[in-house]
Amino acid sequence: MNESKTSLDRFSALSDGIFAVIITIMVLALKIPTQNDGHALLDLWPDLISYVVSYAFIAVVWLNHHHVFKHAGSLTSLLAWSNFANLFWISLIPFTTAWLASSRVANVPLTAYATVFLLVELTYMVLMYESFRQSPARDAETRGRRRMQWARAWIMLAVFAFAALAVFLPALVRLGLLGAFLVLHTQPDPQAIRE
Repeated sequence: MNESKTSLDRFSALSDGIFAVIITIMVLALKIPTQNDGHALLDLWPDLISYVVSYAFIAVVWLNHHHVFKHAGSLTSLLAWSNFANLFWISLIPFTTAWLASSRVANVPLTAYATVFLLVELTYMVLMYESFRQSPARDAETRGRRRMQWARAWIMLAVFAFAALAVFLPALVRLGLLGAFLVLHTQPDPQAIRE
């Protein structure tokens, strides 16, 4: 195995470890119900909804992160720093999730939460750019797949920006817009042939 590939694999493993720590922090921040009945669990709906959306977001980001890293051939400065920027914004998800839950989904924490999603997507797009640059598309099918990936990335960037700025919408609608990420990004390469 060459040194460039080893560095890239180690860098990817570091990213995996950071993702694991972020998910652990999120689950540890969940509140324990104060009573032992179903009503106590219903009172924690902001915690549960924000946790589910955040966990799903992190899971989908991790899947896409691994997919895009497969295209990279070496660890360049742009790849390293865009990955660290991406992980920085992802690391704020536990904080904004906890703030959103404790505020019972108030506007300002929801705007901060949506802004973090926006910045995660923006830095992911830089990762895409650098990874795809290292592995140019050599055929029409690959070019088509990449166009599809870029199109959905721009769509999600717009959706996240709208969710961050649309304070006039009900909070749960804005949260639903953030959940739309899952619809477009669950499959890292939507045109891939399933085996």
